[in-house]
Amino acid sequence: MVGVLEWADKETFASFDKAGRVDAKIFKFFEKNGVPAEQMMYLQDKQATSKTVKEALQKFVKKATKDDVLFFYYCGHGYKNSANKVCFANFSGEDWTANEIVKTVNDNFAGTTAFFVADCCNSGGLANEARKYPNKNFVALNSVVPTDASTGNWTFSNTLLYALQGQNFVDLNNDRKITLAEFVSYYDNEMAIVEGQKAAYNLPKSMIDWVLTSNVAPKKNNRIGEKVLANYDGVDYLGFITDFKENKYNVRFYSYINDETEWLEASRLKKFSCKKDFTVGSSVLVMDVDKKWYPAKVTKKFSCLHYVHYDDYGNEYDAWIHPDNIKLKK
Repeated sequence: MVGVLEWADKETFASFDKAGRVDAKIFKFFEKNGVPAEQMMYLQDKQATSKTVKEALQKFVKKATKDDVLFFYYCGHGYKNSANKVCFANFSGEDWTANEIVKTVNDNFAGTTAFFVADCCNSGGLANEARKYPNKNFVALNSVVPTDASTGNWTFSNTLLYALQGQNFVDLNNDRKITLAEFVSYYDNEMAIVEGQKAAYNLPKSMIDWVLTSNVAPKKNNRIGEKVLANYDGVDYLGFITDFKENKYNVRFYSYINDETEWLEASRLKKFSCKKDFTVGSSVLVMDVDKKWYPAKVTKKFSCLHYVHYDDYGNEYDAWIHPDNIKLKK
């Protein structure tokens, strides 16, 4: 695991708030659940220099046997370098590319099953690299497609922690276990609704039914997991229901680390729905990062997101867009 929330080059890479960092919580989860210390490595912030992360990954994976499963995780800043390759920002120094990470594992890991998890901008570059090895069980679980930026919130990493903990709101079919396919469906929808970004993943057919967590607690109420809006002083706040007792629902609100909860009566809650919906084929105007409106056409949809093709531009500019940044072309 590599968690970098501060960088030597402070002008290029802005630091993140370290309060409640979820990467540390994920590491502690594995510690508490019996993974031997000699089979774990966590490089944090200043420890994660260019030289250290590259040498450590190679040395670490070489220790594995053919029956071992590798879990790789990164959080911090992602970016594309001058060669248009997805990179993960270490504390200082040269590019650490998604290609190098996956290739290092392929060349040095004795096992066949590996997880490449990343919570950062352009993190879907790992999914693209994992697909290059179809004969391996290389699973990539990434917060955003390789062409897009990601938010600075811990939303994706929290979904991972929820799944590892066996939280029942991740158990979508209520069979008391959480498979990889379920988790992918869960976090893909979470990122679309909460952060307005399309997640990326590579899930080999051989791994679809792989169980992350079993013996999940049954749900006390069929509304558990439902996204809701709660009004405070005229402002609606988005959250989701995690528990039910005495005719009240426990709601966890989305924030930087998603740790704010409150017990609320049903009368305080409104069911969430996407603000806007545009049909496939619609001619629309899209607000881009430069705050200008560009004509485009909706080509597909996922959850609250719309995939658009810009008029008079090549397919390389196609993108997933939040409905707040779309309006019908008159």
